[in-house]
Parts: sequence; structure tokens; C-alpha cells
Amino acid sequence: MELEYGKATGREVEEIFSLAGRNRAEATGIQADNNKEEMIAAYKNSLSQGAYFLVARTEDTLTGWVLVDRSLDWFTQKEIGWISDVYVKQEFRKKGVAESLLEQSLIEFKYLGYDDVRLNVFTFNEKAIRLYEKLGFRDLNKFMKIEI
Repeated sequence: MELEYGKATGREVEEIFSLAGRNRAEATGIQADNNKEEMIAAYKNSLSQGAYFLVARTEDTLTGWVLVDRSLDWFTQKEIGWISDVYVKQEFRKKGVAESLLEQSLIEFKYLGYDDVRLNVFTFNEKAIRLYEKLGFRDLNKFMKIEI
């Protein structure tokens, strides 16, 4: 499968928004009626701050995306690259799309001047964790919770 990469077109952004609820549920494990609205709100906030969707597409089909974003390291106040979202459509999974998209996003981040790129992943998402580790991501800290 031949993929090309680039910033999302308006039509592709609309399609990404249409899949936002499914994406949020898969990424977080949270099943909520407002998943789509919450994810779209998060997307819009990031996009208004200069983030963009880097997409992989075949000749005429969106296959997946990475939200290329930025953040601040809380301790050093250094601006860092931030991967806010990674998603590959179901029919394109297990074909190397996520890996190639992430590799392309790292090229984008380097081009944008970042030497530090981070992301969050839920611990139940073992497949994603293995992929991120394969690409060189390493644990930086643990984000823990307790229900009381």
C-alpha cells in the first residue's frame, strides 16, 4: 500500500472529527456519551494554538493521523513537541501505518526545531506502548491515581 503524508485538508479534518468519539473511547477506555464532543473540543483547542493533523493517505482515502502539537515541560519550562493523538482507521491497522505515521511525525517535529517529543498512553494500551518503545520512546514518569 502506497502512502503519502501531509497536513490534513479541510475534508480530512471533517472526517477526523467524525471519528472523534470512537478514537477517544479506544484511546482512553472511557465509554461516555460525550466522547465525540469532548475530543472535538480538544482538537479545536490544539488547532487554535498552532497544532495540525499530519495524515497518511492513499490516493483518495484517509488512513490515519497524528496530531502534531506542542507543550511545555513543567519542570524546565522548555517547549517540547507533543503527540496529542494517534489514530489509524480499523481497516488499515496491522499494515505499518501507525509506525510510518509516527516516524513521519518525528521528522516533522525535528523540522519544527524540537529535540524532545512526548506523548501519553494509557497502560492498558499495550500494543501502542510496544510500538512507541520500538520507535525509541521511553518511560519518563508515572501518572498515578487512586479512587477514594
